[in-house]
Amino acid sequence: MASDYLTPDDVASHLKVSRQVVYNWINDGRLRAVKAGRTLRIPQYALEAFLQPVRAGDISAGGVEPEPRFHRDRFTPAAQAAIEAASSEVRRRQHIQAEVEHTLWALVQPADGIVPQALRQLGVDPQQVAQQLDQALAKLPSDPTLPDSRPMLAIAPRRGPIMARMEELASQLPDLQIDASHIFLAICEETDGVSAQILHSFGVTPERVRLALLDIRAAQQAAAPQPGAHHSTDREQSIEQRLTQIETELAAMRAMLTRPGSSGTT
Repeated sequence: MASDYLTPDDVASHLKVSRQVVYNWINDGRLRAVKAGRTLRIPQYALEAFLQPVRAGDISAGGVEPEPRFHRDRFTPAAQAAIEAASSEVRRRQHIQAEVEHTLWALVQPADGIVPQALRQLGVDPQQVAQQLDQALAKLPSDPTLPDSRPMLAIAPRRGPIMARMEELASQLPDLQIDASHIFLAICEETDGVSAQILHSFGVTPERVRLALLDIRAAQQAAAPQPGAHHSTDREQSIEQRLTQIETELAAMRAMLTRPGSSGTT
């Protein structure tokens, strides 16, 4: 990463996202790139600007914007509520910036949320996870002079790759909004983050989270009322194809995790 200009592949490798996600950022104008002949190059300063701490939104305008790089309607109501709760916790504790740990703390709070459901599916008490997060949050730097009503929050740089990853997870199904489950899985996949370490200490790994989420979604689908016979739209067909793929993935992952010698049993 020492070069002044990076290729899209360099950026994808550095941020641990797909090449297509980087091109989406460029096409959307979120990441600046220059054309060199028939190829694209990203200036180092442009990538640094892309990863700088960002505003959490203008409270006076009504609500907290999850991130400037994402429109509010890109998130489900549950995801929006978690991000707003995390921002409120940053202010309440007078922390200098919003960290990943604030977000995970907010995700485990609602008893009926998808994240506590997934934890219970894995035999983990969400309150025990919350207690560990409370201890981690108590160690973060704070500033007692910061007002509770400050309209802007500094955002920790390590949230950038997590935001990119959850967008990638949501994009696996066209037009699907970013949900709390996508944020949770992206946090769990972080290699050296405090939140991921806490989750892993409870045996909560990305592979087991995926299985738990697939089980929950399968149960929700089975409990949902079935629509009457009608002509399926392209959107419905796409969802049906994705659900079929999920069922196939679930069967394959269960087979892998129950194989003799496997260390990831549920």
